[in-house]
Amino acid sequence: MSSSELRPLPAASFSGDLPADALYEVLLRIPAKELCRLRAVCPAWRALTSNPFFVAAHKSRHHKAPPLLAVAYGDDGNHNGVEILDLSGNVVKRIPNTKYKSDLMFDSIRVVRTRLDLICLSWVVCSRAFWVLNPATGATIALPLGFSEELEHELEGKRLCHFESCAFGHVSSTREYKALRVSSIDDRQVSEVITFDDTNHGCWRRKQDPPSHICTGRQMRCVVVDGVVYFLMDFHYTYFETGVITIEPGSIASFNLEAEEWGVLPGPGQVKRFVQENKKYSYSQLELQLSLAELNGCLVLVHNIHKVSMDLWFLTDFEKGIWVKKYSLPSHVARLFWYPFLMLDDGRIFFSGMDCLEGILSGGEQGEGFLQSYDPRNDTYADALELRDPRSICIYTGSVLSL
Repeated sequence: MSSSELRPLPAASFSGDLPADALYEVLLRIPAKELCRLRAVCPAWRALTSNPFFVAAHKSRHHKAPPLLAVAYGDDGNHNGVEILDLSGNVVKRIPNTKYKSDLMFDSIRVVRTRLDLICLSWVVCSRAFWVLNPATGATIALPLGFSEELEHELEGKRLCHFESCAFGHVSSTREYKALRVSSIDDRQVSEVITFDDTNHGCWRRKQDPPSHICTGRQMRCVVVDGVVYFLMDFHYTYFETGVITIEPGSIASFNLEAEEWGVLPGPGQVKRFVQENKKYSYSQLELQLSLAELNGCLVLVHNIHKVSMDLWFLTDFEKGIWVKKYSLPSHVARLFWYPFLMLDDGRIFFSGMDCLEGILSGGEQGEGFLQSYDPRNDTYADALELRDPRSICIYTGSVLSL
């Protein structure tokens, strides 16, 4: 069957003179925002532009269009949910949460930082409860709270297991969605993985323990890129305990969601040697300066030397562990609690951040925040988008036409 047979065609054109094939191609070239307005022309146009085949073809044609954002909202009446926004802050769709409630009255929803066509959510305080939302259909699924059978056996009559982190990703080769959960038993970290979709909630499966000690307490220390979950490794923890550097600074633990295996990736050599070559800095300071980001589909190690510079190291070859410092941003960009969030094709970088005082008072975990764009080509900023929690934001890769 040819591609032309698979694609939907309008029953009739608006003018009656334009052939159906030509109309299809014209509509396919129109940006999504304008196309949403054209749906009001007639029922046939609305049906065409809402058809999944057309939506998929339009998304493929406009893959360089600015992405949509998903943020959590809440009000005093304990109403909460998710808003889909464009980069200007215009609300495209608001999806109330009517199904999931926290055990705590004043708990709030947090959006997990992902880059998917699904949105993953948790509670800020009751952080072990995760559910996944499909904005296109409104369907939600809750991930199981219980442990895998193997981990239940390990815990039997012994120790308590504490939840630390959960990361979500998509395996392109199998089209599966998976989540990785990391917990701790005493001083040992353990991991479990789950496969899920709109109808199958799956169950957790015990996997090998993460290598050494990984950073799980802060969201900016974990990122998912192309089906691989990356965690910064806590070199300062082992140094504080032993007085010896047993983990090289900047080292990263990786979990491949397809193979479901852990690995270790060395960081950039310049970061490894930073304290040795800059005696005025300590390993504890370096630990606070490092974070991870996903920019333009690449893993990026961020070295934010506050009020000095912000270096962005891009991983260009995973197998060989080759890093390239593509950006060294000036001192006024190297602010406390500023984290690269998104890079557009035109070179603009969006940072999620918060007011320094707010960040200090909340330990860098919560507070009124913003999304600020910066253009390194001319060293200029654009207006900031206000955020309730700058950590509670993700990139939604679904099409606006499906909402």
